[in-house]
Amino acid sequence: MTESILIAVASGTAALSGIAAYGTFVPSSQLWGRVILRGPAGGEPSVALTFDDGPTPGPTERVLDILGTAGIKATFFVIGANCRRAPALLQRIYAEGHLVGNHTFDHSHYGSWGMQRYWDRQLRQTDEAIASIIGVRPAMFRPPMGIKQFHTMRAARKGGQQVVGWTRKARDGVATTSAAILDRLAEPTLAGDILLLHDGIEPNSPGRDPQPTIDALPILISRLKDRGLRMQRLDELLQVPGYQAPVPLR
Repeated sequence: MTESILIAVASGTAALSGIAAYGTFVPSSQLWGRVILRGPAGGEPSVALTFDDGPTPGPTERVLDILGTAGIKATFFVIGANCRRAPALLQRIYAEGHLVGNHTFDHSHYGSWGMQRYWDRQLRQTDEAIASIIGVRPAMFRPPMGIKQFHTMRAARKGGQQVVGWTRKARDGVATTSAAILDRLAEPTLAGDILLLHDGIEPNSPGRDPQPTIDALPILISRLKDRGLRMQRLDELLQVPGYQAPVPLR
Protein backbone atom coordinates (compact mmCIF):
# COMPACT_ATOMS: atom_id res chain seq x y z
CA MET A 1 0.00 0.00 0.00
CA THR A 2 1.43 3.35 -1.04
CA GLU A 3 2.06 6.17 1.38
CA SER A 4 -0.70 8.31 -0.18
CA ILE A 5 -3.25 5.53 0.32
CA LEU A 6 -2.17 5.06 3.93
CA ILE A 7 -2.58 8.77 4.55
CA ALA A 8 -6.04 8.74 2.96
CA VAL A 9 -7.14 5.74 5.07
CA ALA A 10 -5.81 7.37 8.23
CA SER A 11 -7.56 10.63 7.40
CA GLY A 12 -10.83 8.84 6.72
CA THR A 13 -10.59 6.87 9.94
CA ALA A 14 -9.88 10.03 11.92
CA ALA A 15 -12.85 11.77 10.30
CA LEU A 16 -15.21 8.89 11.13
CA SER A 17 -13.91 8.79 14.69
CA GLY A 18 -14.54 12.50 15.01
CA ILE A 19 -18.10 12.13 13.74
CA ALA A 20 -18.77 9.24 16.14
CA ALA A 21 -17.34 11.23 19.05
CA TYR A 22 -19.55 14.19 18.17
CA GLY A 23 -22.62 11.96 18.01
CA THR A 24 -21.80 10.37 21.35
CA PHE A 25 -20.56 13.21 23.54
CA VAL A 26 -22.51 16.23 22.27
CA PRO A 27 -25.90 16.08 24.07
CA SER A 28 -27.78 17.81 21.24
CA SER A 29 -26.49 15.46 18.54
CA GLN A 30 -29.07 13.46 16.60
CA LEU A 31 -26.51 11.18 14.91
CA TRP A 32 -27.56 7.97 16.69
CA GLY A 33 -31.27 8.76 16.81
CA ARG A 34 -33.83 11.36 17.73
CA VAL A 35 -33.30 13.26 20.97
CA ILE A 36 -36.04 15.67 22.06
CA LEU A 37 -34.43 18.94 23.11
CA ARG A 38 -37.40 21.27 23.46
CA GLY A 39 -41.15 21.50 23.19
CA PRO A 40 -43.30 23.52 20.80
CA ALA A 41 -42.99 27.29 21.06
CA GLY A 42 -46.56 27.97 19.88
CA GLY A 43 -49.72 28.14 21.94
CA GLU A 44 -49.62 29.01 25.63
CA PRO A 45 -45.99 29.87 26.53
CA SER A 46 -44.80 26.95 28.63
CA VAL A 47 -41.55 25.36 29.77
CA ALA A 48 -40.65 22.18 31.65
CA LEU A 49 -38.59 21.96 34.83
CA THR A 50 -36.73 18.64 34.96
CA PHE A 51 -34.60 17.23 37.77
CA ASP A 52 -31.96 14.50 37.49
CA ASP A 53 -30.20 11.96 39.72
CA GLY A 54 -32.74 11.46 42.53
CA PRO A 55 -34.42 10.45 44.60
CA THR A 56 -32.01 11.50 47.36
CA PRO A 57 -33.24 12.04 50.93
CA GLY A 58 -32.78 15.67 51.86
CA PRO A 59 -32.41 17.60 48.59
CA THR A 60 -35.26 15.82 46.79
CA GLU A 61 -37.59 16.48 49.70
CA ARG A 62 -36.70 20.17 49.70
CA VAL A 63 -37.24 20.44 45.95
CA LEU A 64 -40.65 18.79 46.34
CA ASP A 65 -41.55 21.20 49.13
CA ILE A 66 -40.70 24.19 46.92
CA LEU A 67 -42.63 22.82 43.95
CA GLY A 68 -45.62 22.06 46.16
CA THR A 69 -45.68 25.55 47.63
CA ALA A 70 -45.52 27.06 44.13
CA GLY A 71 -48.13 24.68 42.71
CA ILE A 72 -45.72 23.47 40.03
CA LYS A 73 -45.54 20.02 38.46
CA ALA A 74 -42.13 18.90 37.21
CA THR A 75 -40.37 15.85 35.77
CA PHE A 76 -37.86 13.72 37.70
CA PHE A 77 -35.42 11.50 35.81
CA VAL A 78 -34.54 9.02 38.53
CA ILE A 79 -31.69 6.56 39.03
CA GLY A 80 -32.77 2.97 39.66
CA ALA A 81 -30.31 2.34 42.50
CA ASN A 82 -31.49 5.51 44.25
CA CYS A 83 -35.11 4.42 43.88
CA ARG A 84 -34.35 1.17 45.66
CA ARG A 85 -32.65 3.08 48.47
CA ALA A 86 -35.45 5.61 48.88
CA PRO A 87 -38.72 4.02 47.67
CA ALA A 88 -40.91 6.24 49.86
CA LEU A 89 -39.40 9.30 48.25
CA LEU A 90 -40.17 8.01 44.76
CA GLN A 91 -43.72 7.32 45.92
CA ARG A 92 -43.98 10.92 47.10
CA ILE A 93 -42.76 12.26 43.74
CA TYR A 94 -45.43 10.25 41.94
CA ALA A 95 -48.20 10.88 44.48
CA GLU A 96 -47.70 14.63 44.24
CA GLY A 97 -48.34 14.54 40.51
CA HIS A 98 -44.84 14.83 39.09
CA LEU A 99 -43.69 12.79 36.10
CA VAL A 100 -41.07 10.06 36.58
CA GLY A 101 -38.52 9.23 33.86
CA ASN A 102 -35.68 6.72 33.49
CA HIS A 103 -32.08 7.91 34.09
CA THR A 104 -30.32 4.48 34.13
CA PHE A 105 -29.72 2.22 37.09
CA ASP A 106 -26.38 3.47 38.40
CA HIS A 107 -25.47 6.56 36.30
CA SER A 108 -22.07 5.20 35.28
CA HIS A 109 -19.71 7.74 33.73
CA TYR A 110 -18.33 4.96 31.54
CA GLY A 111 -21.60 4.10 29.82
CA SER A 112 -20.30 5.31 26.47
CA TRP A 113 -18.26 2.10 26.36
CA GLY A 114 -21.24 -0.13 27.13
CA MET A 115 -22.51 -2.60 24.57
CA GLN A 116 -26.11 -3.62 23.87
CA ARG A 117 -26.57 -5.98 26.82
CA TYR A 118 -25.27 -3.30 29.18
CA TRP A 119 -27.72 -0.66 27.98
CA ASP A 120 -30.65 -3.06 27.80
CA ARG A 121 -29.98 -4.02 31.42
CA GLN A 122 -29.53 -0.43 32.61
CA LEU A 123 -32.90 0.68 31.27
CA ARG A 124 -34.76 -2.53 32.14
CA GLN A 125 -33.55 -2.64 35.75
CA THR A 126 -34.52 0.99 36.27
CA ASP A 127 -37.96 0.43 34.74
CA GLU A 128 -38.45 -2.57 36.99
CA ALA A 129 -37.34 -0.66 40.09
CA ILE A 130 -39.74 2.18 39.28
CA ALA A 131 -42.65 -0.10 38.42
CA SER A 132 -42.22 -2.14 41.61
CA ILE A 133 -42.64 1.06 43.66
CA ILE A 134 -45.22 3.17 41.82
CA GLY A 135 -46.78 0.63 39.45
CA VAL A 136 -45.97 2.31 36.12
CA ARG A 137 -43.13 2.25 33.61
CA PRO A 138 -41.66 5.48 32.23
CA ALA A 139 -42.09 6.44 28.60
CA MET A 140 -39.10 8.81 28.67
CA PHE A 141 -35.38 8.25 29.13
CA ARG A 142 -32.54 10.73 29.66
CA PRO A 143 -28.96 9.45 29.20
CA PRO A 144 -26.58 10.47 31.99
CA MET A 145 -24.73 13.67 31.02
CA GLY A 146 -26.44 13.48 27.63
CA ILE A 147 -23.90 10.88 26.47
CA LYS A 148 -25.38 8.27 24.18
CA GLN A 149 -24.35 5.99 21.35
CA PHE A 150 -25.98 3.48 19.01
CA HIS A 151 -26.61 0.90 21.74
CA THR A 152 -28.08 3.52 24.09
CA MET A 153 -30.62 4.68 21.56
CA ARG A 154 -31.49 1.14 20.50
CA ALA A 155 -32.13 0.13 24.12
CA ALA A 156 -34.48 3.10 24.51
CA ARG A 157 -36.38 2.14 21.36
CA LYS A 158 -36.64 -1.47 22.50
CA GLY A 159 -37.89 -0.29 25.87
CA GLY A 160 -40.58 1.93 24.36
CA GLN A 161 -39.03 5.18 25.58
CA GLN A 162 -38.43 8.51 23.94
CA VAL A 163 -35.01 10.02 24.58
CA VAL A 164 -35.23 13.49 26.10
CA GLY A 165 -32.37 15.92 26.55
CA TRP A 166 -32.65 19.58 27.45
CA THR A 167 -32.58 23.07 26.01
CA ARG A 168 -30.81 24.81 28.90
CA LYS A 169 -29.08 23.46 31.99
CA ALA A 170 -28.38 24.95 35.39
CA ARG A 171 -24.97 23.26 35.57
CA ASP A 172 -25.77 22.52 39.20
CA GLY A 173 -24.35 19.02 39.01
CA VAL A 174 -20.97 20.58 39.82
CA ALA A 175 -19.83 23.42 42.06
CA THR A 176 -21.84 26.54 41.28
CA THR A 177 -23.84 29.32 42.93
CA SER A 178 -27.52 30.17 43.05
CA ALA A 179 -26.77 33.45 41.23
CA ALA A 180 -25.08 31.55 38.39
CA ILE A 181 -28.03 29.16 38.11
CA LEU A 182 -30.41 32.09 37.80
CA ASP A 183 -28.19 33.78 35.21
CA ARG A 184 -28.28 30.60 33.12
CA LEU A 185 -32.02 29.99 33.33
CA ALA A 186 -34.20 32.87 34.54
CA GLU A 187 -33.89 35.36 31.67
CA PRO A 188 -32.56 33.26 28.74
CA THR A 189 -35.40 30.69 28.95
CA LEU A 190 -37.93 30.81 26.11
CA ALA A 191 -41.29 29.17 25.55
CA GLY A 192 -40.86 25.47 24.80
CA ASP A 193 -37.55 25.15 26.65
CA ILE A 194 -36.69 22.08 28.73
CA LEU A 195 -34.67 23.11 31.78
CA LEU A 196 -32.24 20.71 33.48
CA LEU A 197 -31.53 20.91 37.20
CA HIS A 198 -30.52 18.31 39.80
CA ASP A 199 -32.36 17.18 42.89
CA GLY A 200 -30.35 14.03 43.57
CA ILE A 201 -26.84 12.73 44.00
CA GLU A 202 -25.39 9.92 41.89
CA PRO A 203 -24.95 6.65 43.84
CA ASN A 204 -21.23 6.47 43.03
CA SER A 205 -20.52 10.16 43.55
CA PRO A 206 -18.68 11.61 46.55
CA GLY A 207 -21.53 14.09 46.71
CA ARG A 208 -22.27 17.66 45.78
CA ASP A 209 -23.71 20.68 47.53
CA PRO A 210 -27.44 20.91 46.68
CA GLN A 211 -27.89 24.24 48.44
CA PRO A 212 -27.39 26.49 45.38
CA THR A 213 -30.23 24.64 43.61
CA ILE A 214 -32.48 24.86 46.67
CA ASP A 215 -31.79 28.58 47.02
CA ALA A 216 -32.26 29.34 43.32
CA LEU A 217 -35.40 27.28 42.65
CA PRO A 218 -38.11 29.45 44.26
CA ILE A 219 -36.60 32.58 42.70
CA LEU A 220 -36.38 30.88 39.30
CA ILE A 221 -40.03 29.82 39.49
CA SER A 222 -41.09 33.34 40.44
CA ARG A 223 -39.12 34.95 37.62
CA LEU A 224 -40.44 32.53 35.02
CA LYS A 225 -43.99 33.20 36.18
CA ASP A 226 -43.36 36.95 36.02
CA ARG A 227 -42.32 36.49 32.40
CA GLY A 228 -45.62 34.75 31.64
CA LEU A 229 -44.11 31.26 31.31
CA ARG A 230 -46.14 28.35 32.61
CA MET A 231 -44.26 25.35 34.02
CA GLN A 232 -45.54 21.90 32.98
CA ARG A 233 -44.61 18.25 33.13
CA LEU A 234 -42.74 17.03 30.08
CA ASP A 235 -45.61 14.90 28.84
CA GLU A 236 -47.86 17.98 28.91
CA LEU A 237 -45.30 20.21 27.21
CA LEU A 238 -44.51 17.65 24.51
CA GLN A 239 -48.08 16.32 24.29
CA VAL A 240 -46.95 12.70 24.47
CA PRO A 241 -47.70 9.86 26.92
CA GLY A 242 -45.80 10.11 30.20
CA TYR A 243 -45.98 6.40 30.98
CA GLN A 244 -46.14 3.23 28.95
CA ALA A 245 -49.38 1.39 28.49
CA PRO A 246 -49.82 -1.44 31.02
CA VAL A 247 -48.78 -4.88 29.81
CA PRO A 248 -51.92 -7.05 29.64
CA LEU A 249 -51.98 -10.11 31.87
CA ARG A 250 -51.93 -13.49 30.12
